[in-house]
Amino acid sequence: MATTSCDVAIVGAGLGGCFLALLLGRRGQRVAVIEQGPSVPSAGADFLKPPGLRVLARHGLADLVGRQGLRRDTIRYYHDGDPIQEIRFPEGGFLIRPYRELVELIYTSCTMAGVEFWFDAGIDDLDLGEGRPAELTLKDGRTLRAGVVIGADGTKSVVRRSLGIEQRVSPYERLIMRVATVPLSASVAQLNRLYFSSEGWFTYLYPVGRDEARVFVGLPPEDDQEIFEDGIPSLLDELKKFVTDSSDAFNHLQAATWQRIKVSSLRVESYHRGNAALLGSAAFACHPMTGMGMSYTVRDAEILADVICAAGGDPEELDRLLYARYEPRRHAHRQLIDYGDALAATFPDREAYLAAFRPDLHIFGEAGAVPNVPQLV
Repeated sequence: MATTSCDVAIVGAGLGGCFLALLLGRRGQRVAVIEQGPSVPSAGADFLKPPGLRVLARHGLADLVGRQGLRRDTIRYYHDGDPIQEIRFPEGGFLIRPYRELVELIYTSCTMAGVEFWFDAGIDDLDLGEGRPAELTLKDGRTLRAGVVIGADGTKSVVRRSLGIEQRVSPYERLIMRVATVPLSASVAQLNRLYFSSEGWFTYLYPVGRDEARVFVGLPPEDDQEIFEDGIPSLLDELKKFVTDSSDAFNHLQAATWQRIKVSSLRVESYHRGNAALLGSAAFACHPMTGMGMSYTVRDAEILADVICAAGGDPEELDRLLYARYEPRRHAHRQLIDYGDALAATFPDREAYLAAFRPDLHIFGEAGAVPNVPQLV
């Protein structure tokens, strides 16, 4: 089959890959996005916090993504049924939008910017030669030659393996997460509430539209096996012990379908080699309790777009700029990963959790002074 050429090949059509493709396409780069699935991915977080919303606003996307989304500015936290603190977000709060909807919006903008998408495109071979164009050979025999390759292909990244970059995965072995989408109840429509218990459970309830809500449940592995073998009545008995102001949601859990989620943190030794770089969960993953993963990813994509365009196709300049302007992001990511680890380790203990909680990272995504967060105890 014939070989196709482009300036940048992006492996992975999730939020990070699509947003980077859009930024590059708008600046005249020839971009091809390679996605192994039949369409854009559907699994991902539903939140964009102020740092991520500011990035989208800089590129004229704030109104587009916010038009059908939900804006919230408050989260209330509980421990063993008692309110312990309330977080208020500035700058119009945060945005809730189902992940697939958000990615599809960016994908549609990409197609208008001339970005080419190759779906159902598994990679058979990846030759990432430094100083010369990379070659991607797909399972169907097609070949793509690119000046830059971006691995935005998740925690099991093919690009990362091809680069030989080592990863360190740390599973949260004492916490299993389940998620269900249920009809929206009045209490969930009113306020986002996150409940913790001293028994090592948590529940987060929030709306994802006018009629639906997400319910996350985290629990120890031994409880997960027992509860989800015995069925929903046992789950409800446990939730009633520490979920207080959201009891009207319980009836909706009876018919819910619960998906199990394995959660791990991920760190890598480097974010690029030669003319290839990593983005999103191919580069780092933190505990979802931080709520910052998507916001960090869109900022990383913005930096990568600037670096690629500034390099102007010069491999040596690209390498230099990636070291100077993209690799330093590892420090911010490490800080966020450590923060997620601290939250996951302390939430059963009320005082330890409050001591570990960092409003600067939780609200603004970076270290620095922020307004006082009132504790309700």
